[in-house]
Amino acid sequence: MTGLADSLIARIVKQRDLVQAMDEHCRSITARVTSRDQNVSVEVDGLGSMTGLWFGPNAHKLGADALAKLVVETAHAAAKVAADRQAYLTEQLHERMRELQRGPLTRWDGTTFEPGTR
Repeated sequence: MTGLADSLIARIVKQRDLVQAMDEHCRSITARVTSRDQNVSVEVDGLGSMTGLWFGPNAHKLGADALAKLVVETAHAAAKVAADRQAYLTEQLHERMRELQRGPLTRWDGTTFEPGTR
């Protein structure tokens, strides 16, 4: 029984390490998008929170309402890029977790046990 328990604990450790790596990757996500007219650039973190805002040299010519709308649209586009990156990482995490779940466990005598099979 000890071998099987050790094998299971090793799998759990791999899963924990995978989740920690995923967390680090998600925390490091940034996305920067610039409007087509080059008047606004917005940078966001992995949660879509704005971390940077830059205006082009002609941004002041747009007027307050148009500029505000452009900031919101550009921020939304940047947040979507960050969300897409996070969704990709999440799918990769799920696939690796599925692979770990399907992997055999080793008993004390060296034989293997595949969860879900008899």
